Amino acid sequence: MINQPQNIFIVEDEVVVAFEMSDLLEDIGFNVVGPSIHLEDAKEKARDGDIDIAFLDVNLGRNKTSKPVADILRERGIPFVFITAYDADQISFLGPDDRVVKKPVSSQKLIETLRRVYPSLETE
Repeated sequence: MINQPQNIFIVEDEVVVAFEMSDLLEDIGFNVVGPSIHLEDAKEKARDGDIDIAFLDVNLGRNKTSKPVADILRERGIPFVFITAYDADQISFLGPDDRVVKKPVSSQKLIETLRRVYPSLETE
């Protein structure tokens, strides 16, 4: 396992939120994979992308969720965090070890979450 994540994958169907998260992460020195705003694109990037960690919006609209993306990342051994306005107990497919961050997401929340996964994380 690497100590310092570089490539962060974002799956978020709200374009403005996706780009705000991308900007926040790029400003503190990360490379952003995506963001993916559609499920099919997200699944493709999850299968083939150079990803260290992912932030996945739970609800991708039109009765679609990020569960298939999470399943692919789990198979690849890539850590991920669900981002949602829902409470954890409202997410039917949440695993016992899955992490959840409540929206709205600030840069501080993103950094705190990254530090939980990567305790030695250094940010500028």
